[in-house]
Amino acid sequence: MLTGEIDGYLTYYDIDDFSDPWKEPEMVLLHHGMGRTVDVWYGWVPILARHYRVLRMDYRGHGRSAPPRPGYPWSLATLAREAKLLLDRLAVKRVHWAGESLGGHVGIQFANDYPDRIASLTLCSTPYRYTSDVRAKARHWPEQLRHMSVKEWYLHDTTLRFDPDKDDKQMIQWFADLVGGTDPDVMQAIVRFLPDVDVSNLCPRIKVPTLILHPGQSPIAPVEEAQAMHQAIHNSHLMVYEDASHHIFLTRSEDCAREMLRFLQNLS
Repeated sequence: MLTGEIDGYLTYYDIDDFSDPWKEPEMVLLHHGMGRTVDVWYGWVPILARHYRVLRMDYRGHGRSAPPRPGYPWSLATLAREAKLLLDRLAVKRVHWAGESLGGHVGIQFANDYPDRIASLTLCSTPYRYTSDVRAKARHWPEQLRHMSVKEWYLHDTTLRFDPDKDDKQMIQWFADLVGGTDPDVMQAIVRFLPDVDVSNLCPRIKVPTLILHPGQSPIAPVEEAQAMHQAIHNSHLMVYEDASHHIFLTRSEDCAREMLRFLQNLS
């Protein structure tokens, strides 16, 4: 549980390492999505940290990282740069990046902007392009967030992210409480730029091995878009969890972590 100054802001991060002490493990960076914190990776860390050093960070304005000052330029490039500055601070040359949803988008940007700093890329529930239906919904999100708390906003349409009939209701409530702790101004800023995120031009430039972990029942990121991403990224592997809702990083956390572990070990 560490906090360091990154680009003039206090930034919270964790490092877990339960690998054999006589080895020099590589670094895995886990990058969460909008409104989350490092805590969402609870199911991944025990599996990955037995073999790798696992770095998790709360990105700007999330969890225990300081909120941005007025005028902060929210973009994939800005978030990728902050991750790069944290790696500089820790003297880490290269990482295996895993990102869920927006965290995957940031990883794609990172792979384009800093190709010498990334060894592999794992994308979990990461949209290739947002569908017109999702973009239409998203146009109303800033206004909704002006009239609802973040938690209320998140809970009012959980079917975008979970299957209420199958997914653990206590898990959904825990996650809503966690997301609800995010500053409303930060959430509004992100949802203003998020609908226009389109990584289709960035994906063909990715040069590292890539694992795509994708839900089969996500209204946010249809399987067809994951298949298009798979076709666009050379040397990529697509794994679809056919019956899963959008947030597979939670609902299928151990399955996803073990799939990533196999992927990384095959690279070795």
